Amino acid sequence: MAKLATKKGCLTSLKVLAVLGLIGWGLLSWFAPTAHVRYELEVTLEVDGEPVTGSVVQEMTITSSPIDLLPDARQVSRKVRGQALEVDIPGRGSLFVLMARYCPGTTEWGQCKGGYAYLVDRACGITQEQPNFAVFVRRFKRLVGSCPIAEDQLPVMVRFEDPLRSETAQQVLPQDLGKAFGLDVRFLSAGLTFTDVPLSTGIDNRLPWLSKHPERALIPYDRALVGSFILSLRHRAFKRIWK
Repeated sequence: MAKLATKKGCLTSLKVLAVLGLIGWGLLSWFAPTAHVRYELEVTLEVDGEPVTGSVVQEMTITSSPIDLLPDARQVSRKVRGQALEVDIPGRGSLFVLMARYCPGTTEWGQCKGGYAYLVDRACGITQEQPNFAVFVRRFKRLVGSCPIAEDQLPVMVRFEDPLRSETAQQVLPQDLGKAFGLDVRFLSAGLTFTDVPLSTGIDNRLPWLSKHPERALIPYDRALVGSFILSLRHRAFKRIWK
């Protein structure tokens, strides 16, 4: 009888622990939610009077912290994974829309305060208007449909003189597409569409140096180039993979 009572006691304890675990998980999910936002980034150009579109599927994960441990503690953490978008312009090369923003004059490196991880926020008009960060993150869970991206909110765009050489990257502004690819090329539109299809892959086949580049930056540090666009470019602007 003593052994039977012991077994029943162990089972009861396990059940209690399981229930407490579920309650804890539920509370954590409510007060510190995580949203996985998968979207298709699409950019359309006009070439010779016809639309030419490129698209890529990326993902942003955003998590709120349950406790503000320090006055300046990060309340929301973000991660983006995927690869840059390539728009193939027949007979003229490719335009790459990177996973990066570049703001000349804001810092020595030209980096923006709100980086690429804020692309969804900016496109869909999601702002932090109250101190409840859990409510803020849960807004991302409800995103459906599409959001347009304004021309002045586009990520960095580049072209390569030679795609096999990373140092030949040149920044292309939306208003300068005609100068880079021909006068009959212009920007038409860009937007995000929320989806659950797999992430895009294969950029290493187009830019093989990505898989063997030894440095975070695409070119070696050169003091004479401090503040320049090419020195500010990072490997992660083309591909971000994490587990």
